[in-house]
Amino acid sequence: MTTTTVTGYDGPVIDACVHHSWRDQTELMEYFSAGWREFVGEPGSLPGGAGAIRVVPGPAFRHPTGDKDDSGRAALSDPELMRERLLDPASVSKAVLSFDDGLLAPTITDYHLAREVCRAANDWCTDRWLSGVDKRYHGLVLVPNQVPEEAAAEVRRAGAHPRMVGVVLGGNGVGQSFGHRLYHPIYEAAADLGLPIVLHVGGDAAPDARTSTAPAGNPTSFTEYSIMSTTPLMTHLVSFLLHGVFERFPGLRLMLAGAGAAWLAPLMWRLDSNWRGLRREVPWVRKHPSEYLWEHVRLSTWPLDQAGGPEHLRAALGAFGPMEDLLCFGSGFPDWNWEDSARVAAQVPESWHAKVFQDNAESFFRWPGEAGT
Repeated sequence: MTTTTVTGYDGPVIDACVHHSWRDQTELMEYFSAGWREFVGEPGSLPGGAGAIRVVPGPAFRHPTGDKDDSGRAALSDPELMRERLLDPASVSKAVLSFDDGLLAPTITDYHLAREVCRAANDWCTDRWLSGVDKRYHGLVLVPNQVPEEAAAEVRRAGAHPRMVGVVLGGNGVGQSFGHRLYHPIYEAAADLGLPIVLHVGGDAAPDARTSTAPAGNPTSFTEYSIMSTTPLMTHLVSFLLHGVFERFPGLRLMLAGAGAAWLAPLMWRLDSNWRGLRREVPWVRKHPSEYLWEHVRLSTWPLDQAGGPEHLRAALGAFGPMEDLLCFGSGFPDWNWEDSARVAAQVPESWHAKVFQDNAESFFRWPGEAGT
């Protein structure tokens, strides 16, 4: 799709979900330590172009015609092209970079290698995207959640950079939902630095992932995957709420990116109802799960659910309550179904625009100059 000017909203836009990646593995390996570069090998050093281990797995399910157009793929690894394609045309004042295939690093079977990949990816992001003249770019710390203590150390190391504004959990390297207490070291480090947690859709799509994209088994096509890929985030949200993560870390904030939002109302209605009847089993959940959600959780607009017209979408979103307090604009650029701010502005009520396009994200992320930086 092409970017157009925002209609019905002319204020600043914070894009909470932009994808970026290295041009190729060689670019990422520039940030590996010497020992790991030797371990991985050099592409082309063997006949046929072989000679290097592929360090980050690709997704098992791919769009049949490519999940990005040519210019979008080029912009994925080029801050200047990203500026021309996205930031300037849409008047983006701040863009939060959330990786692309790099999100699958926590599914790497060798957790030692996963730790090196995440460290290198964070240094690459800081050097190539956060150290340039365009200060609109902000990053998320990628962590090897296979080893939560190592992940926490990486949060404290990479998260010390003032333009790292959150922590992204991509692939599930342990096979436990993200509310489990084994992840507490990650959340403690994030909370200490004032960094929110971002759960991004697609982390379960790697061939070696310890969890499935869908509860009953993996999809057999990209079409099926594109529908079911949101279900792990629903599981993680319920896990956060019922494991008492927000009681343990009352300052922690959580964003769900890439799952849309229309599914939220029926899930939370059932969760609140079941909690009322079963709360003796989870005594640490001291109030309705939905109360924690309103206080701690935000969702990206991308991909905005299509409901047969704006009026149906607004009714679906509004059924749960003031959804304008939960939604943060995210374009998903440059994925195949990315949405510019004009499209989203036309779909949600005008009275929501200031919160969705700026205010909610402004208060959610840890921006430069705030506590912890």
